[in-house]
Amino acid sequence: MIKLTSVTHNDRINTPVVASQDNEKAIKTSAPKVMSASTGQTMMEARQALAAMPEVDSAKVAEVKAALNRGELTADSEGLARSMLSFYQRSE
Repeated sequence: MIKLTSVTHNDRINTPVVASQDNEKAIKTSAPKVMSASTGQTMMEARQALAAMPEVDSAKVAEVKAALNRGELTADSEGLARSMLSFYQRSE
């Protein structure tokens, strides 16, 4: 049986952000965060590693397709549609 992992929102999806006046004021008055050199280096390495990864995990896609063909995995299209609507309605 295939183990499916949950997918989290990623920054490739552009979601409009509406800022209120209170939020803008808080952003302007908050102290800037200072990053240590080692943290900055770690972040840069992580970003480079992420950028080098393919956008689609082809092996995982092939594994899921094979499981669907064998009947080991079924798709709940109504549940998927509800989840998608719920996700995008929250981000409005």
